[in-house]
Amino acid sequence: MNVLDVLKSPASRVPTPLECPLEIVDLPAPDKVLIPLEYPGQILFWPLVQVGDEVACNQVIGRSERNNFIHASISGKVVELKTMWAARSFHVPAVVIEKSDAPPLAGDELLRQCNIDPQSPTRVDLLRAAGVISPWTTPGRDDSEEDMADYPDIQHIVIKGVNQEPTICSFRVLLRTRSKEIQQALVRLSEIVPKARVKLAVSQTDADWAADAFADLAHVVPLPNDFRNRIERQYVRRLTGVKVPNNASYRSGGVAVISVEQLLDMYDALEGRPCILKTVTITSSRDFKPVTVRTAVGTSLGDLLASQGLVVEDGDRVIMGGPMSGTAQFTLDTPLSKFQAGIHVLKAQDIIADVNFICVNCGRCTRACPVNLQIHLIGRCVEFDQLTQAQTYHPEACIDCGLCAYVCPAHRPLLQMVKMASNYRG
Repeated sequence: MNVLDVLKSPASRVPTPLECPLEIVDLPAPDKVLIPLEYPGQILFWPLVQVGDEVACNQVIGRSERNNFIHASISGKVVELKTMWAARSFHVPAVVIEKSDAPPLAGDELLRQCNIDPQSPTRVDLLRAAGVISPWTTPGRDDSEEDMADYPDIQHIVIKGVNQEPTICSFRVLLRTRSKEIQQALVRLSEIVPKARVKLAVSQTDADWAADAFADLAHVVPLPNDFRNRIERQYVRRLTGVKVPNNASYRSGGVAVISVEQLLDMYDALEGRPCILKTVTITSSRDFKPVTVRTAVGTSLGDLLASQGLVVEDGDRVIMGGPMSGTAQFTLDTPLSKFQAGIHVLKAQDIIADVNFICVNCGRCTRACPVNLQIHLIGRCVEFDQLTQAQTYHPEACIDCGLCAYVCPAHRPLLQMVKMASNYRG
């Protein structure tokens, strides 16, 4: 290997996506759930229940300013309203419910709880009432909800049939195991946005099968089986030809990006079924076969891992998300929300023990960055509390791929440093 090969290697030395069994394990409802009253953009729901209330599965327990709703994922008794650290490291309110045998709430009653006439609900009413997080009901990357009347027309819809993180397979597993429902969902989607061009991004492995399964319903686009070509912000731009700034929401450019899971949730919502279940892939760095499970929103990390016999020992690190851009959790009480697709247990033996994280000026992070950020300079600024200076290097353009930290020989927490600079409001 010559010097040029060494210089180029960080950009190509990326993890290979795992191959997971194409099946979903349905888990029984846990004895207790803890449901965070928040969704991305740091938008909070107001609790609509009190301690001591008996709630039914599917019942509305929280409402946001613009009438988006969140539901009880099990029937039971509200035993606590508390604040907690959510998986994304925000301190948010939450509802704790202990399970009972009460029957779930019927669809019409759900609509009445949301002040919607069951005889004449609109599609948007059904989406909001079911708690579906979609491009038509979510905020951008700021702290406010926008009125849907202000949205630009959707010209492109990109459906993610493959996960960005190399250890997560949930989207692909859903694509292969629920293809009939996805076909029906695509038909309903075409009714909602008839003028939009729909593209379905799939693994190269699934290209031929998907082209046959979804013919005339979506344009199937295979993504190569490597991490760099599965970075969402990169391939969405390639597929649509629309240049949406990395710090802006897709919809500002007339683009909607949803996963196959969100597509299925949308279909369920239009059929009167609320979003109370989540599909996640569980992996570990040692001696564990990847598994994709479906469970109630609010199930704790501890319950999820125990269901698969995965023991977390002293020194292990549990990551919500994947190893590239996931967030390490300090407690197994952290609940699953609607927005995580994977859990990765990094065993103690595989955690780098270095304590000297001084930059060695190799430049690998900057060469590996898909959007050409000066990662090393942003990291230096954050390290020495020069957050205002860090803004001159535009950390807000980061696409959270994690490649910088992955290739860093000093094992510096570069992604977290860039996020800190990006979130700084000075």
